[in-house]
Amino acid sequence: MKKIPLNDQKRIMTDILKYFDSICRKNNIKYSLIGGSMIGAIRHKGIIPWDDDIDVILDKENYQKIINILSKDNNEKYKLLKYGTTKDYYFPYPKLVATDTYLIEDLCFKNCKEYGLFIDIFCYNDMKKDKKIFKRIQLLNSLLSRKKLNFKKESLKQNFLRLNKNIISFLIGYKRLLKMKTKIEENNPDNKYVLSTWPVYAYEKEYQLQEDIKEYIDVAFETVNAMVFKNYDSILKTTFGNYMELPPEGERKVHSLNAYWRDKWKD
Repeated sequence: MKKIPLNDQKRIMTDILKYFDSICRKNNIKYSLIGGSMIGAIRHKGIIPWDDDIDVILDKENYQKIINILSKDNNEKYKLLKYGTTKDYYFPYPKLVATDTYLIEDLCFKNCKEYGLFIDIFCYNDMKKDKKIFKRIQLLNSLLSRKKLNFKKESLKQNFLRLNKNIISFLIGYKRLLKMKTKIEENNPDNKYVLSTWPVYAYEKEYQLQEDIKEYIDVAFETVNAMVFKNYDSILKTTFGNYMELPPEGERKVHSLNAYWRDKWKD
């Protein structure tokens, strides 16, 4: 197997974003970089130096449009992976992958054969700002992301909690968990706030105002002229505080993706 160096991984993911951006612009679809990718665009004009992924987000209407288009797209270089249509794919959000790459996730129970270097595609749902609803969604997401135990990197307590979550997830069933999550997202509409389908930060950091995701601007991101919400400053301050300040070196998390060239995988 020939592993893909980090710099090449970033170039490939940037190329995926470039393709995604071109499809969006061709079909008048608006999206925004989000999370660390949005910080990267504003602070570094590209991927954060110690980061190794790219995240985009769309409102519900634009999300449904792009997923429908990418699901029917026959491009040989890029492919949409989505639960229900891609074998062994378990993430409750889609990824657009480079088909000439192969990715191994050490914590996954079973790796999807079509998995490769990717960009994550998330959706903002109109959602009531309610802590109970937020906690339910985070719990369901946690149960949906069933993972292997890792005693080398995590404590006995963390592994015990993960084991219990895995058992609960197995007993309830993936499809049922996903239906429960979808029901919450569809039955709690709001005309003031939005919430990502995959909230990973604290309650007070995740809800955004609908008015902050209505307008978009273009920004330089590596070799792409990408889109971000015009009110990115408000969104980033809500989520990260002083996002222009570099975090301490010890808090700079890297995923360390195990990515390989697909044509070399069987060597």
